[in-house]
Amino acid sequence: MGWILASGCASFDTGSVARSSAAELLACNEAALEMSQVGAYRYRAAGCGGEVTVACTASALEPRCLRVSDAAPVAADVEDHAPGEVEPSQTVAPEREQEQAQEARIRAGLDARKDDVLACVGAERAAVRVAYAADGTLTFGLQGALAGSPEERCVVDALDGVRAPASGRAGVVVHLLR
Repeated sequence: MGWILASGCASFDTGSVARSSAAELLACNEAALEMSQVGAYRYRAAGCGGEVTVACTASALEPRCLRVSDAAPVAADVEDHAPGEVEPSQTVAPEREQEQAQEARIRAGLDARKDDVLACVGAERAAVRVAYAADGTLTFGLQGALAGSPEERCVVDALDGVRAPASGRAGVVVHLLR
């Protein structure tokens, strides 16, 4: 019975998979990472002199996490703002709120076309990957075995017309439709 659990019948924790993926991307020990969830299935990790954001598929699909963006190391002791200016750390919350709002708009657009997407893939669920550019341009794809398939082409066509306003930020959303 232990073999059954170890071979894939156990449930997965997306946060743990995100930590493991981020540690691999940063070539850093998992214990040395500071993790924060920045959106549904999106995590930011910092440690070992680097930072990375990963987007993950939903837990029901045995999560897989992909690099979204990374940043150069930041010197913690350097004060690079003028006296009286707002510190950069004080502006993070509104940026995250904007990012989450953008992701929510994209997810709503995907949910509105759920029946079309599921008809394309001939399944009860599908993980759709949406890369969004700062100008609002969206690029659609499927996760897993259906990436690059005729089903993916059908999904891309079905999602034609799904739009997002320009947000000034780029990112990736992986959304499970079921």
